[in-house]
Amino acid sequence: MKVSYIVTVYNKASYLPFVINGLSRQEGEFDKEYIFVDDGSTDNSVEVLMKCTKTLPGPVEIIEQANGGPAVASNNGFAASSGELIKFVDGDDVLLPWATRVLIGTMQTGGHVYAFGIDPVPIDFSTITLQSFNDTVDRLRPGIDDRHPLAWPKPLEHVIRRSHSNPTSWIATRGAVVSTGGCATHIFIQDYILELTLAAQGTAGIWPGPTFLYPHADVERLSANKAQILHDLNMALAELFRRRPEQLSEHGFMAAKRATGRAWRFASRHQGPWSIKLRTFLWYLGVRARLVKPSLRLIEATAVAFHGGNLIR
Repeated sequence: MKVSYIVTVYNKASYLPFVINGLSRQEGEFDKEYIFVDDGSTDNSVEVLMKCTKTLPGPVEIIEQANGGPAVASNNGFAASSGELIKFVDGDDVLLPWATRVLIGTMQTGGHVYAFGIDPVPIDFSTITLQSFNDTVDRLRPGIDDRHPLAWPKPLEHVIRRSHSNPTSWIATRGAVVSTGGCATHIFIQDYILELTLAAQGTAGIWPGPTFLYPHADVERLSANKAQILHDLNMALAELFRRRPEQLSEHGFMAAKRATGRAWRFASRHQGPWSIKLRTFLWYLGVRARLVKPSLRLIEATAVAFHGGNLIR
């Protein structure tokens, strides 16, 4: 069995030594390959990758592409992979040593096609050293192997409601990732469409513990752009129903409520035309009262709330 680690990178030079260290320390008896996709970085990320990946315990491929966004980078990384299991990793997330092992165990225990951890740990990367990283690992390790995997029989309902959207959280079979249809390249941030389309395939395994560290405050992190991420969450919901129209009857009202609610709350809290604030408010009220029928067109229309004065890619 081989795990393909796919790491998308854009201007992450300061994080990469820690990211690669986390990859090198993954526990478990399985083959590994490492695919790094540099998305047109303007810092020295590629040089850091060339230097730090030499001792990884498996084949390494470094792909350089013109800046096209994380969705394009993720698709290109997956196309270059060959593992039976796929583990995406963001370029500023550090896997804890047991992450892959416990996620594979969670999948195998429940017969799931994917599994994810639900308790990532924020860390201040501006002060981290290798020793403090090791201290954090030692602090988190006690009791790790005493935890028991859980399962969600209907993960799509939960994912729509809670918007889990970090690919570092999960591992999936190659077939399950193929069945997602890949990242939608018209949606800049890749995370949510993968999570939605994985969840639409059946039950999910849950490992109730920490699997990675992430920067708790970084203005360069994509999730710091609230307009972009909320826009892309809604566009991913629309893409889900485009790919899986049979899901609209069961999950359409919940998805439309989430999408119109995001649009109305964002519009009401930011400067923008009153017409958009009123339109999104009426959408939200109509869906909640079940007077407005959920549709792909309605969810796509909510994009208007996030464009005014914001850079949306």
